[in-house]
Amino acid sequence: MDSSREQMFTSVEKTTHGTNKQRVLILALVVGVGTFAIGILIGRFATCPKSEPEVSKQSSLPNVIDLLGRDEDASIISEVIDEISSENIRDHVRTLAKYPHIAGMETSHELARMLKGFWENAGLDHVTLTPYNVLLSYPNMSDLNFVALLDENNNTVYKSNLTEAILTAEENTTNVVPPFNAFSYPGDIKGDIVYVNYGREEDFEYIEKNASISVAGKIVMARYGKIFRGDKVRLSEMRGAIGVILFSDPADYTNGDINQVYPNDWWLPPSGAQRGTVYIGVGDPLTADYPAIGTANRKLDPSNYLPSIPVHPIGYGIAIHLMRSLSGPEVNVTWRGLMNTTYRFGGGFKTTGWKARIHVSTSNGRVDVFNAIGIMRGEIEPDRYVLVGNHRDAWVFGAVDPGSGTAVMMEMSRVLGNLVKSGRWRPRRSILFCSWGAEEYGLVGSTEWVEHYTKTLGARAIAYLNLDVVVQGNFSLLARGTPMIHNSLFAATKMVPNPNSAEFAAGRKSVYDTWLMASPGKRGIPSSTKQSDRS
Repeated sequence: MDSSREQMFTSVEKTTHGTNKQRVLILALVVGVGTFAIGILIGRFATCPKSEPEVSKQSSLPNVIDLLGRDEDASIISEVIDEISSENIRDHVRTLAKYPHIAGMETSHELARMLKGFWENAGLDHVTLTPYNVLLSYPNMSDLNFVALLDENNNTVYKSNLTEAILTAEENTTNVVPPFNAFSYPGDIKGDIVYVNYGREEDFEYIEKNASISVAGKIVMARYGKIFRGDKVRLSEMRGAIGVILFSDPADYTNGDINQVYPNDWWLPPSGAQRGTVYIGVGDPLTADYPAIGTANRKLDPSNYLPSIPVHPIGYGIAIHLMRSLSGPEVNVTWRGLMNTTYRFGGGFKTTGWKARIHVSTSNGRVDVFNAIGIMRGEIEPDRYVLVGNHRDAWVFGAVDPGSGTAVMMEMSRVLGNLVKSGRWRPRRSILFCSWGAEEYGLVGSTEWVEHYTKTLGARAIAYLNLDVVVQGNFSLLARGTPMIHNSLFAATKMVPNPNSAEFAAGRKSVYDTWLMASPGKRGIPSSTKQSDRS
């Protein structure tokens, strides 16, 4: 075990407007649920001695038994609920989302240092920043990515905007990285476009068997959704495609009315393009199964798929120009989206001699990323860990993903930290608050940290609570996890009073009651099974 491991883990044991308002209240609700879930997972919510038991030099066993036998303190539970501040959460989100903070950039490092200071002031027993040197990917800011349509003389008849439209004053800031897909292969290619729906295995099979169209030597155009974007690219490349254009269809990212979009509503506007990695592996691509520390041997593992064709994301405001130009038969009804044009399979263009062009300047390079880890030492079992985590990096501002989760984690740590500082409470097991770097690139920061501390975590970790994107709606809680954690989730939500007055009046007094009504599962309990396609 290296010195950084010893310092981190031995310190655990040795250190003695209406809609906006509603969303903030939901964040406060999540703090309450998360805090009580942590409390249950650490064994008991509170160990609250009126006086410290004497420690006998001959035997500490009676004192341990005394500690193990303490009951929960209802006043502590009530105090936690009362202390949660929706205003604090709102302010944290504003701070976290003030500037773009893509992984590896100085703004992301500044937030890591801010969290370190916050947790130190909150009274956590040990806080550290753990660096890793990893392979990340960025576009060339002096040669931005685009897609275009060319005529028979190679003249540009249409070219996509290089950046998204600025829709609010807050967006008019520097350091906004334009739309790109991380780890795309750089290149400038020309060819015909074939539309492949969501780019799933069954979509490729359908177009080959029913439309007799091959994507070999063509540019694939696929809409986001259903499967991970990296798999869309991998499947395209396996079939011989020379490039991929990914777009967000209004059928999947609006409520059906393209006039009711951001900033008037929360749905995706026409210029909005989804950034995201197309790397299929997890962690640093150069240090598979080992932490990306200074002494690591670096070599690209062939099993960690990185594309060898250009990939570029666009919004539906650009995609409609491409779709309108395609020839070929009309697609079936299940392949149609909501762009105001006829959806065609393509394979050629309506105008003879036209071609599509993809220009991608994205390049990969090694940079430093940081995980911020704050430790609240347990009183009885300090060498057993309940981890609470969320990533810190965002493709742009990241107010929801990941700012909402980090804001919740900050308020959790403040409330629990105040109890520890008062001397009236300390968790039975240690709590580790974790802010991961470079998650958007493929769970990089968290993977490297787990690889760094594999043996320690394997022996001591009890549970992990993930707080990424804690708000996706405004009505009911939705919590999912492995079966071992279900009872803890149910118990925690029963402790939190329902903040929705209409629900409360309907007899659903707790968060659990509304969750059960909104997502009924088997055996009279809420649905809490894990569902994810990593999309």
